[in-house]
Amino acid sequence: MFTGTAAVGLIGCRQEGPGGLDSVVVAVNADKRATARLEHDGYPVQWLTCTGKAEDPGVTEKGSPRPVTGVGVDCDGRTSGGQKIIVFGRVTGLYDDSCVQGKFTAKVDGKTVFTASVLGDCSGSGVTNGGGGGSKGGDKPTSNNGDKHWQDGHHQSK
Repeated sequence: MFTGTAAVGLIGCRQEGPGGLDSVVVAVNADKRATARLEHDGYPVQWLTCTGKAEDPGVTEKGSPRPVTGVGVDCDGRTSGGQKIIVFGRVTGLYDDSCVQGKFTAKVDGKTVFTASVLGDCSGSGVTNGGGGGSKGGDKPTSNNGDKHWQDGHHQSK
């Protein structure tokens, strides 16, 4: 179950509030990292807009709200050539504005162009989230397209 919505446009917000992950900050960072990944993979982005919906974390036995540990993300956009872009997934952690962790899929004109568990560079000191810990390295694939794969933030061929 999801609660709350977010739109991109806020910069300089905290990655985590008292309620855990912030859906607006997640959406902004997912937009940045997905755009960078798509462009690196050869899909120039004309525009991309992401929204986030915080998952309802429930309450403790004492009735206090639990921190938000997951945010669903949906992004729509276009390449500079007019192709439709969609990116979707679930964010479970952030680090500054350089790293988004979770599970992500990007499609251009209906074709999956990447799936990843990390977007960006997570080599900093830690990840702000409700449970993922500090991941090292960059974009990590959850699937392999052709001969392309990501390791430690660098595109490599097999």
